[in-house]
Amino acid sequence: MVFYDRRHLFHLPMKELEDGIWIENPDKPERIEAIRSALESSGFQIKEPRDYHCSHVYQVHTPEYVEWLKEKSLSVSKDREYFPEVFGYDKLFDTGTPVTSGCYLGALASVSTALNAVDSILESESVSYALCRPPGHHAGISTGGGYCYFNNAAIAARYYQKHTRGFVAILDVDFHHGNGTQEIFYYDDTVFYVSIHGDPKIFYPWISGNPWEIGSDSGEGFNMNFPLAGGTEGPEYMRTLSKALQEIDDFAPDLLIISLGIDGHKNDGIGHFNLNDEDFSMMGRLIGEIDVQKLIVQEGGYNPVANSSSVLNFLHTIR
Repeated sequence: MVFYDRRHLFHLPMKELEDGIWIENPDKPERIEAIRSALESSGFQIKEPRDYHCSHVYQVHTPEYVEWLKEKSLSVSKDREYFPEVFGYDKLFDTGTPVTSGCYLGALASVSTALNAVDSILESESVSYALCRPPGHHAGISTGGGYCYFNNAAIAARYYQKHTRGFVAILDVDFHHGNGTQEIFYYDDTVFYVSIHGDPKIFYPWISGNPWEIGSDSGEGFNMNFPLAGGTEGPEYMRTLSKALQEIDDFAPDLLIISLGIDGHKNDGIGHFNLNDEDFSMMGRLIGEIDVQKLIVQEGGYNPVANSSSVLNFLHTIR
């Protein structure tokens, strides 16, 4: 089952600051619209999600951060965007994630998209896909960044646990490490976070994603990172994925959440792996071998053509 919310179209970032230069922001609506169109053409049933109360966001994010984002978003005119000026006061940790007039509404709609997918899982759906935008895995407890405002996968995990008391594994296959998801569950032994990503010595977000980051206190051993070199191709990636999946299978979760990024595709332009369309078929097939309900949450992926073909391949093979 696929869930999609058209209100992501209200979030229209225009630019970002990279290496001291203003460049075009790649988080464009068309990256998601291309996926939606491809799914519809392929016969997938797409549901418009119902709204959920904003209180679910507070299961993960601090009130100070949520209120700051809401107030800033409501104060920005439609033809402008706000960038952090004083880090610490401003709650975004980079200069690539502007506050737009539609980001708060879009982020709430993105959360609702994920929660609708969780409810379909609770109603016995085996695989459910939340076509989320903005993405979420860089959003931490009290900060946003990396085009992310609210952490959709983390909020979905907490919502699922509220209703089931179950154990959750989160497999993050976005090219960039999900620093926010790791932070949120770093001390938690009920959520096992596993990420395969570009080596943070070279690639964004630089601040996390090393193999020695294994969790702390009760969460020690429940965080696992697999950093890979730029240019990694399908065979090496699949060997790493098989190792990650074995760890997840040993954990025996009640729910597997996949933070699905397509920015590892060779045509993406933002990520730096060398994966092709067929690799995403294999990725779905390998993940599908784990016998557990699965929630797929869309993260990055900035080439609309690569996004649509790779997501289709992934969904056609996952079970």
